[in-house]
Amino acid sequence: MISQHTLPAGKSFVLLLLLSFFAASESAFAESSDSLFDFSEDIRIFTAYAMMNAAGNVGEWNRAGMDPIRSELRADLAGRIDSSFQAKIRAFNQSHGRVLETYEAALLTSGPPDFHWSYNPKNTGDLEETVFADSTFPDLLAEFYRKVNVAQLWDEYRPIIQAENDKYKPFADQAMEDVDKYCRLDTDYFYSNGKRIHFEFMPLIPYFTSMTARVNGEIYIIVGPQEEKPDRSMFYYHLLNRVTIPLVRNDSEDVSRLAGLFDAVKSKVDIRRGNWKILVAECFAEAADMRLEQKLYDLDTTTIQASLMNEYKYGFILTPTIYRDLQKYEESGMKFGEYFPRILESIDYRHEVEKWNEFWAKR
Repeated sequence: MISQHTLPAGKSFVLLLLLSFFAASESAFAESSDSLFDFSEDIRIFTAYAMMNAAGNVGEWNRAGMDPIRSELRADLAGRIDSSFQAKIRAFNQSHGRVLETYEAALLTSGPPDFHWSYNPKNTGDLEETVFADSTFPDLLAEFYRKVNVAQLWDEYRPIIQAENDKYKPFADQAMEDVDKYCRLDTDYFYSNGKRIHFEFMPLIPYFTSMTARVNGEIYIIVGPQEEKPDRSMFYYHLLNRVTIPLVRNDSEDVSRLAGLFDAVKSKVDIRRGNWKILVAECFAEAADMRLEQKLYDLDTTTIQASLMNEYKYGFILTPTIYRDLQKYEESGMKFGEYFPRILESIDYRHEVEKWNEFWAKR
């Protein structure tokens, strides 16, 4: 999300870690507008990230420090966990590198008290690949749930977190309308391309982070604390991903023509997962997000250029080029899906490589 004043650096980094969460297409399911968004907090998410904090993870993007809710919970956990069990979950953290990504796997479980695996691989993205062949994660979650009495913590913290989450609720439908209008989508696009969208504010993870997963045919958007007040822009990027990913998948020829750029990105940015197609979709979503936020906040050119370069640095190699071409799309009157191939066709592979190399040579 582009802030009206600053761009949180952490958002792009975490999303790059999770590029492939939309690897499979959503299953069709028409629902009423009242039920498309679900703002209910999920105890699986709470348990998982409480365990991450109990293990001692201190990662934080915000210079001012952690969210107060996170700090308070960490203090509560310190009095509930013995040193031997803390060493056990800390060892789990250390042996499974991508901590945020690992704990999001709680969505693949049934929840308390047993947290056994419970997902359908046919309508779940490749999130399950972020966990491991053994079953230690569900067992560890269940043990943590019992040892620290998460049920009691949930009773105490859920209303507090839910109140923060509910602040985003008034903006969801308007954000969807903004994306519908910008992309000139059919009026039922989002209803026919997926089930519910679960939006969860989670103060137990670092500031400015956001993650998206598709589990059992439903979409989960998990966002960390933000410095900005809740508004429509929080939803743009995630909704735009649901537009751009199918388009990239259907236009594989030009995407493949540019695939060598993925090696260029990986030579400078640590991307251990994901694939080129998903990165292209992410670049389109980032660029369209910026166009929408520019209109929403009336952002000046200097702010936008700084944001584009920030995203570029994190590996969104095509975002500046796509952003430039989106002005032509807006003037065309065509649907986004119809204009999309024109943007891909116009991208000069050699020029993008040269621009990328020059950018890093100056750093």
